[in-house]
Amino acid sequence: MNMNIFVHYMLDVRNSIIDKNMDKSVGYVYILTSPKTDCIKIGGTDYPPLKRIKEINTTEPYKSLAPWSLADFRQVKDWRKVEYNLHYIFRSNLDTSIDNQKELFHVPIQDASKILDEIDPDQIVHKPKIDRMFQDERFLNCISNLFVFTGLMNWLNLQGAWTFVLFPSTSGGRYFTINIGPHEVAFSTLGRKKLKQQNMILVDKLIFDFGQVINWIMRHNGTITVDRYATALPRSTSIIFEGSFDDVNEFLSLDGVRRALIAYWNEALIRMKEKNTLSVYARYHNWNAVAKLHRLIEKME
Repeated sequence: MNMNIFVHYMLDVRNSIIDKNMDKSVGYVYILTSPKTDCIKIGGTDYPPLKRIKEINTTEPYKSLAPWSLADFRQVKDWRKVEYNLHYIFRSNLDTSIDNQKELFHVPIQDASKILDEIDPDQIVHKPKIDRMFQDERFLNCISNLFVFTGLMNWLNLQGAWTFVLFPSTSGGRYFTINIGPHEVAFSTLGRKKLKQQNMILVDKLIFDFGQVINWIMRHNGTITVDRYATALPRSTSIIFEGSFDDVNEFLSLDGVRRALIAYWNEALIRMKEKNTLSVYARYHNWNAVAKLHRLIEKME
């Protein structure tokens, strides 16, 4: 074998091994709270917190303090290292009154969240995309408004069943896509030279009860399609219209939009919770973007 070819082959093998090892280290650190204790649980996992929380709520010694819910979280490149550092920082606050555990701490949630904010930026998964979102003021304002408007932050425990994907390459590029289960429920495309930004929101069919909304959509070169997605729930209605993020905010403010949106999204989320399954898009979910948005929205309230 030619020596140069051999060297390149060995480099490819080495890089492949490194990539696989890195993938094994990628995971989540989280903070859980429960109404039954003033302690918080600080832990880590290599699979989505949705699954881990279910285990915690049904396994001692944490079961007796259930229900635990997700208060804060980060997806990191080496979750064991980050988890160890968090435990070390709060070691003097460890609750020693409960046997067989090393993850309950007498620490205010605000203090623990502050430490999560101080995690080495190199550890944060998808950081460039998050920075890009926070540098685009109009996009950030719109997506924050959408999360508040839809109440998605009330479903933090169900992340993975619903997903938020930043700057996917879908159909020539998008700012974001939100999925619930097997299909998308909202997206905005990147504007191109001759193509205006397209925005999609999936709502319930009762949107047809609001004539002013229909007229607004038509004025923005929009379309309304019933049952566009084969995997969607009955009465799903896809609305697509042209416009900027300012137009999206205007659309959301129209009378009837919230009612139609919540009717569909909440039903879809409840069904995903009952099924206890993750979305097929779970691996694309941007946990850190949601965490940062969550912190931003908390400060706004």
